[in-house]
Amino acid sequence: MQNQLEHLENLARLAKEASTEGRQELLRQVTNLFMESPEALSQTEIEYFGDIMGRLVFELEMKVRQHLAETISGVGAAPLDLVKRLANDAIEVARPVLMKSGILKDADLIEIVKNCGQEHLLAVSKRATVSEKVADALVEKGDEKVLGSLAGNAGAAISRGALEKMVARSEGSESIQEPLVKRADLPPDLVQKMFSFVSDALREHILATGAGIDASQVDGWLAETKSWLGSDGVSGETTPAEKFILRKEQLNQLNTAMLVKLMREGKIAEFVAGLARLARIDLSTARQTVFDPSGQRLAVVCKALAIDNDTFAELVDLTNTKNVRSREDKIALVGVYGRITPETAQRAMRFLRTRQKLKKGPGKEKTWGP
Repeated sequence: MQNQLEHLENLARLAKEASTEGRQELLRQVTNLFMESPEALSQTEIEYFGDIMGRLVFELEMKVRQHLAETISGVGAAPLDLVKRLANDAIEVARPVLMKSGILKDADLIEIVKNCGQEHLLAVSKRATVSEKVADALVEKGDEKVLGSLAGNAGAAISRGALEKMVARSEGSESIQEPLVKRADLPPDLVQKMFSFVSDALREHILATGAGIDASQVDGWLAETKSWLGSDGVSGETTPAEKFILRKEQLNQLNTAMLVKLMREGKIAEFVAGLARLARIDLSTARQTVFDPSGQRLAVVCKALAIDNDTFAELVDLTNTKNVRSREDKIALVGVYGRITPETAQRAMRFLRTRQKLKKGPGKEKTWGP
């Protein structure tokens, strides 16, 4: 080892006078010398190598620094000060040491997270293991890409508080949702929270894999939302049609297109329940709306739901189950529908909902209008 260090001294002296090309060659020789047996070096010797490599490499172009970073990123006895300088360099240089170097401790990584940009944070999020403290720092400062990467890292230990923040952030970010939902350590209550806003595919994944949720929990959600049903004061039981609609809503499949499809298929009970859910009116009012011979109530509700003219015209036909409306009635109704403004319809719906709340009571039938 003594001969090796004497050789290193000679190389260090030569570095003071070498050209750029010569310094690059010197760096190569020093690096090769270090890489022969880094684990056999004392801490003082490691620091000495690091000091010389640092003096050489940071006076050379980026690709040279990048090569050095890649070379020493997986070395367990790499010089700490040199690794830290490389980790704070341009991302092309920093990436390999941020992702792989075991020399960097939590305090080093947290400092980098606080002071560097999102690409540096992204590299940290991809480490084989990420501690809770580092994950907390990443969640605090990271963008959607960083949080998505962290969520998808099975080796990341993420605290309950950080997971809660990630769930909140994920509501508007599909790039976070999928890896987060698929984490094995996501608590069931947070899975349940995400269930209400993730895509159909992720909801199916949650239900298919269990993910901390079972059929009884899904039924529990249905029970929790029962208050909107109205039930006309007749029965406390949720009908199959109502359960069907609630499940479709949980799967993010309840929309006006589904309503039309249900009516085309003759599923009137499901159509009524779906209309009630979308329009946020009780079932009694929804039934009155659907079976009102004049079709005026249906026009107001459909306009409030932003249903287009052609779809409304089809619904006028489909809800005319007893043939009480003539062709002339339909033409007149569709003409009126075209003249109703969305604002007018929304005002009418707000009035109706307020009135429903004021009049709601056991056994009291809900009615339309003042």
